[in-house]
Amino acid sequence: MVSSEGSSKKYKPFPLHPFLVEAFKEQMGMTEEEVTQPANVRKIFDLNAARINPPKPSNIIEKKIVITQNNIRVEITHIRPAGSENTVLPAILYLHGGGWVFGSLTTHSPLVYALAQQTPAAIIFVHYSKSPENQYPTALEECYASLTWMTENAKSLYIDPKRIAVGGDSAGGNLTAALCLLCKERGNKTITYQILYYPVLGTDFDTPSYIQHKDNNMVARHVMKYVWDCYSPPEIREKEIKAVPMNASKEDLEGLPPTLIVTADYDVLKDEGAAYAKKLIKAGVEVVPVHYIAVQHGYLTTMDKPQTQATISQTIDLLKKTWSAGTANL
Repeated sequence: MVSSEGSSKKYKPFPLHPFLVEAFKEQMGMTEEEVTQPANVRKIFDLNAARINPPKPSNIIEKKIVITQNNIRVEITHIRPAGSENTVLPAILYLHGGGWVFGSLTTHSPLVYALAQQTPAAIIFVHYSKSPENQYPTALEECYASLTWMTENAKSLYIDPKRIAVGGDSAGGNLTAALCLLCKERGNKTITYQILYYPVLGTDFDTPSYIQHKDNNMVARHVMKYVWDCYSPPEIREKEIKAVPMNASKEDLEGLPPTLIVTADYDVLKDEGAAYAKKLIKAGVEVVPVHYIAVQHGYLTTMDKPQTQATISQTIDLLKKTWSAGTANL
């Protein structure tokens, strides 16, 4: 639903690096207590991304739409190459990362615009409700509502309902994996491909990569524990595979769509991404697992890295191969 994030309610402080706390205090004129509130962290990351990221390319068009589907109200942005307004395109439902707490089109625009331009494809970018104000399964149900809305409105949106993929990075990768599980549960066979960029999939904070990179400046172990607590309480994680896809059984995973799983070298999530790929393969799912060395978690928001363009190109190649072959849906 479209929610009033950033209310006056106080939440547990976001565990920003002390350097960032001081920098953001100076930037925003806030106290430490204020600057570490999730709603303010959200605003600060958006402000800084807006300063760093290039403006929207002239060959991209976008339109924000507030949809109501399945009694759920959520905002999406429809993005596509300019000049394609009356051309039917394949589509990617994109679910952004940010630990379920922050992230937006502002933080992810370079990646999303590149996918739209280079595929070419229509992108439905979901502005799902953030945690801790909204916990599981709110964001997931909003993503499902967005998927069913775009399918039902495919004709007016000029998208091909038989060529719809879903993708996401980090926490958005979690939502992507969960959405595929939810679609299987509900008999929805829309998704033809899932794209998981350095996804959050499990809650084992003692894997070798978690131990090796526990103090990583991008995604430290204590930060991951914090965002998991924001998203869902432990009792939910124990029983809900759609909150923790790593807990899905072979039977749960059977029949899921072809999958690209990308992991990054300097990332606490590296091992769980590789482990999930193996689970999918054992369940008979077509999987392309790719590991990029010498990059951090979140590298896809930095467009000048050769690994970023390589990842985008590989994503597009796999999508085109799947769509041209008419791969069976879920």
